[in-house]
Amino acid sequence: MKNRLTFALMATFFCSTIAMAQVQKLPAPAKSGGKSIIEALWNRSSGTEFSDKMLNDQDLSNLLFAAIGVNRPSENKLTSPTARNLQEIRLFVFTEKGVFEYLNKENSLKLFAKGDYRALIADRQEWVKSAPVSLLIVADESKFGSSDIRVKVAVGNDAGIVSENVNLFCAGTGLVTRTRMTMDVPAIKKLLNLSESETPLLNNPVGYPVTSKK
Repeated sequence: MKNRLTFALMATFFCSTIAMAQVQKLPAPAKSGGKSIIEALWNRSSGTEFSDKMLNDQDLSNLLFAAIGVNRPSENKLTSPTARNLQEIRLFVFTEKGVFEYLNKENSLKLFAKGDYRALIADRQEWVKSAPVSLLIVADESKFGSSDIRVKVAVGNDAGIVSENVNLFCAGTGLVTRTRMTMDVPAIKKLLNLSESETPLLNNPVGYPVTSKK
């Protein structure tokens, strides 16, 4: 009996350790910094060249918060509005080390797959693979209870808002990005085990400029 209890405790500890290793807590998003909105609008552009340096944890946290972060926790409201506040957008982070989902309420990254799958985001455009981070925006139409044309317009609008948040954040903080629709959708859906109602809509490769000294 004692051996069984010891084994059970060890198994629980092992499973808890594995689970913890799958989730990475990010630094709290910054509440100041960067250029003004007007300056960011003047600076906004679409880039195709990136430094190969990985974003540091603070810059990554700020970027993901800008995309779909929780900015009013008591109301469960986000930096990006969604139709009826259904929050049907999921955000995935593709890096050299793996694919992660951004858990906005915990400001954490949950590991989905180890390994470099950035080629699935790049598809036919090789330059995309040089970005150290690619953000994938996925919409779940099931949150609306239907998939008619108005729902498709709504999820497209919501995905576009997230991508534009990313664009403005990058323009205001000196990062490089570009909004894209091209990607290997079937392979991505299989990798992420997405349901029929979940569709990858847009992606944003992100990185420091090639001249960056960060």
